[in-house]
Amino acid sequence: MWRVLTSTIVALTVFASAAAAQQPCTTDTGRVVSELYRHVLQRAPDAGAQHWEQQLASGNMTVREVVRNLATSQEHQQRFGQTESGEGTPYERAVARVYRHVLARQPDPQGQQAHARLAQQQGIDAVVNSLLNSQEYTQQFGNWGVPGSGGVTYCAPAGTAGTTGVVEQGVTDYRFRGMDRNDDGVISRAEWGGSTQSFRVHDWDGDGVLSGDEVRTGAFRDGRSAEDEWFDRGERFEYLDANNNGRIERREWHMSLDAFNRLDDNRDGVLSRAEVNDEFTGFGAVATAGEAVIVDSSVRWTDTGINVRAGDTLTFDAEGRIRMSDNPGDFADAGGSATGRRATESLIPNAPAGGLLARVGNSSPVYVGERRTLRAPVSGRLYLGVNDDHLADNQGEYRVIVNTR
Repeated sequence: MWRVLTSTIVALTVFASAAAAQQPCTTDTGRVVSELYRHVLQRAPDAGAQHWEQQLASGNMTVREVVRNLATSQEHQQRFGQTESGEGTPYERAVARVYRHVLARQPDPQGQQAHARLAQQQGIDAVVNSLLNSQEYTQQFGNWGVPGSGGVTYCAPAGTAGTTGVVEQGVTDYRFRGMDRNDDGVISRAEWGGSTQSFRVHDWDGDGVLSGDEVRTGAFRDGRSAEDEWFDRGERFEYLDANNNGRIERREWHMSLDAFNRLDDNRDGVLSRAEVNDEFTGFGAVATAGEAVIVDSSVRWTDTGINVRAGDTLTFDAEGRIRMSDNPGDFADAGGSATGRRATESLIPNAPAGGLLARVGNSSPVYVGERRTLRAPVSGRLYLGVNDDHLADNQGEYRVIVNTR
């Protein structure tokens, strides 16, 4: 069980990002668009980025729609959306890249194969749209979250619809939109489909309605995550069972789809009280083993799906080999370049090129190498990356075991 707890429990504690609670949203469109270019196109923004900044600032587009435009652009298709020789299934590698660029995670095998078939039938743009329209994307990022940014969210202009046609009432991501029958951005007790007890769990300020941070994905209560609340108060199941039908359905799940599937032991598409509560027996105990995280050397940051708290002890054990350029001898393992070279424009230029990096939320990156134990400087999502200045020509990946305590 501890093997699951290492990466699964903290993965379950993600609403959008713990870092987002420290800075709920930003009005800096330049920062948002720069993050999108870095993550989706894997390059710095150019003059064309100003167009997307203007669209966001005017409320004509949501962040989700900017992601859609970048990920379906001719540039993205030419660089990342082509079939490659040696694939078991055509488009499987392109689909993997789209997963990373849109959902900020590696694909699960079943989803990868299904979307590879979709790409063969309708093209890679259909895959982009499928992932952007998915429940998982909505739960993780909504209309205004920035994938791959470590928790950056754009402050949507109040009262604007964007291209989705959904009016944002100053809420960056609306968890209970389906219950809001009058679409006023507030959930009254009459609109709430669950029990009185579960309503009270969500009504942090006790004013009789759910509004503001109470309905925003990723919000914290008094500096503490909602998960802290239901762990401490023993209401983990009631917190999630919004319609009070004795089971947790995917539409009620606030966290990642991968986390839902991990808990769904009998694969019936819903979570029972036992599946939710039993998994967390002993929460907070020392984890002794972790699951492997695959770090793609061509991606700046790989989202591990793991959330940590400030002061947690993190232990990394990495293996694998990557090539950092077209030079056939330019190899590195997680400890760095085989020749010991540095990359002057890398994130940590005085450390060996190609070595493994870690970052929590928006904190500064730390050089990890093959093996290292360190303390988390802040609370937030854990990201892993490669210390290189140019990623597009990289090949290979690292396999990293992360233990937390």
